[in-house]
Amino acid sequence: MKKNKTPPLAPEFPNAPGAQAAWRLFEACQHIGSTYPIASFLTSLYNAHYARPDAFLLCRRIGDDEFDDVMAVMKWFREARPGGFDLHYIFGSTGDAVMFDLMDRFGYWPLSNSD
Repeated sequence: MKKNKTPPLAPEFPNAPGAQAAWRLFEACQHIGSTYPIASFLTSLYNAHYARPDAFLLCRRIGDDEFDDVMAVMKWFREARPGGFDLHYIFGSTGDAVMFDLMDRFGYWPLSNSD
Protein backbone atom coordinates (compact mmCIF):
# COMPACT_ATOMS: atom_id res chain seq x y z
CA MET A 1 0.00 0.00 0.00
CA LYS A 2 1.45 3.33 -1.08
CA LYS A 3 2.05 5.85 1.71
CA ASN A 4 1.90 9.59 1.09
CA LYS A 5 2.35 12.20 3.76
CA THR A 6 -0.92 13.69 5.01
CA PRO A 7 -0.79 17.39 4.12
CA PRO A 8 -1.41 20.05 6.76
CA LEU A 9 -4.86 21.54 7.27
CA ALA A 10 -5.80 24.54 5.15
CA PRO A 11 -5.35 27.90 6.90
CA GLU A 12 -9.06 28.28 7.66
CA PHE A 13 -9.27 24.97 9.59
CA PRO A 14 -6.36 24.69 12.06
CA ASN A 15 -8.54 25.41 15.11
CA ALA A 16 -11.58 23.37 14.06
CA PRO A 17 -11.76 20.24 16.26
CA GLY A 18 -13.64 18.35 13.55
CA ALA A 19 -10.99 19.16 10.95
CA GLN A 20 -8.26 18.12 13.37
CA ALA A 21 -10.09 14.84 14.00
CA ALA A 22 -10.47 14.26 10.26
CA TRP A 23 -6.76 14.95 9.77
CA ARG A 24 -5.91 12.35 12.41
CA LEU A 25 -8.16 9.83 10.64
CA PHE A 26 -6.40 10.49 7.32
CA GLU A 27 -3.11 10.07 9.12
CA ALA A 28 -4.31 6.80 10.69
CA CYS A 29 -4.99 5.49 7.20
CA GLN A 30 -1.28 6.02 6.49
CA HIS A 31 0.08 4.13 9.49
CA ILE A 32 -2.40 1.65 10.98
CA GLY A 33 -2.49 -1.83 9.47
CA SER A 34 -6.18 -2.33 8.81
CA THR A 35 -8.01 0.96 8.50
CA TYR A 36 -10.62 0.07 5.90
CA PRO A 37 -13.52 1.17 8.15
CA ILE A 38 -11.90 4.59 8.57
CA ALA A 39 -11.09 4.93 4.88
CA SER A 40 -14.67 3.96 4.03
CA PHE A 41 -15.98 6.58 6.44
CA LEU A 42 -13.75 9.32 5.01
CA THR A 43 -14.55 8.34 1.44
CA SER A 44 -18.27 8.39 2.14
CA LEU A 45 -17.98 11.99 3.36
CA TYR A 46 -16.37 12.87 0.05
CA ASN A 47 -18.72 10.87 -2.17
CA ALA A 48 -21.11 8.23 -0.85
CA HIS A 49 -21.28 6.60 -4.30
CA TYR A 50 -17.81 5.16 -3.75
CA ALA A 51 -18.08 3.86 -0.18
CA ARG A 52 -20.58 3.43 2.59
CA PRO A 53 -19.18 2.95 6.08
CA ASP A 54 -20.09 -0.18 7.97
CA ALA A 55 -21.37 0.90 11.40
CA PHE A 56 -20.45 -2.45 12.94
CA LEU A 57 -16.83 -2.12 11.84
CA LEU A 58 -16.66 1.50 12.99
CA CYS A 59 -18.06 0.56 16.39
CA ARG A 60 -16.16 -2.65 16.98
CA ARG A 61 -13.03 -2.76 14.84
CA ILE A 62 -11.30 0.58 15.37
CA GLY A 63 -9.55 1.91 18.45
CA ASP A 64 -11.12 4.24 20.98
CA ASP A 65 -9.16 7.27 19.74
CA GLU A 66 -10.21 6.70 16.13
CA PHE A 67 -13.82 6.12 17.20
CA ASP A 68 -13.78 9.43 19.11
CA ASP A 69 -12.39 11.13 16.00
CA VAL A 70 -15.14 9.61 13.82
CA MET A 71 -17.72 10.97 16.24
CA ALA A 72 -16.05 14.41 16.29
CA VAL A 73 -16.09 14.58 12.49
CA MET A 74 -19.74 13.53 12.38
CA LYS A 75 -20.65 16.19 14.95
CA TRP A 76 -18.67 18.79 13.04
CA PHE A 77 -20.52 17.96 9.82
CA ARG A 78 -23.88 18.22 11.62
CA GLU A 79 -22.97 21.67 12.91
CA ALA A 80 -21.41 22.86 9.64
CA ARG A 81 -21.98 26.39 8.47
CA PRO A 82 -25.09 26.95 6.30
CA GLY A 83 -24.64 25.25 2.97
CA GLY A 84 -22.04 22.95 4.46
CA PHE A 85 -18.73 22.06 2.92
CA ASP A 86 -16.99 18.99 1.62
CA LEU A 87 -14.40 17.00 3.55
CA HIS A 88 -11.60 17.61 1.09
CA TYR A 89 -11.77 21.37 1.76
CA ILE A 90 -9.78 20.82 4.96
CA PHE A 91 -6.68 20.34 2.77
CA GLY A 92 -7.24 23.38 0.57
CA SER A 93 -6.18 23.07 -3.06
CA THR A 94 -4.66 19.61 -2.49
CA GLY A 95 -7.91 18.18 -1.11
CA ASP A 96 -9.05 16.36 -4.22
CA ALA A 97 -5.63 14.74 -4.64
CA VAL A 98 -5.68 13.59 -1.01
CA MET A 99 -9.10 12.01 -1.50
CA PHE A 100 -8.15 10.38 -4.82
CA ASP A 101 -5.04 8.89 -3.21
CA LEU A 102 -7.01 7.50 -0.26
CA MET A 103 -9.72 6.09 -2.52
CA ASP A 104 -7.16 4.53 -4.85
CA ARG A 105 -5.12 2.94 -2.04
CA PHE A 106 -8.21 1.39 -0.45
CA GLY A 107 -9.80 0.29 -3.73
CA TYR A 108 -12.74 2.68 -3.68
CA TRP A 109 -11.75 4.35 -6.90
CA PRO A 110 -9.29 2.44 -9.07
CA LEU A 111 -7.16 5.29 -10.41
CA SER A 112 -4.30 2.91 -11.05
CA ASN A 113 -6.50 0.86 -13.41
CA SER A 114 -7.75 3.86 -15.40
CA ASP A 115 -4.44 4.86 -17.03
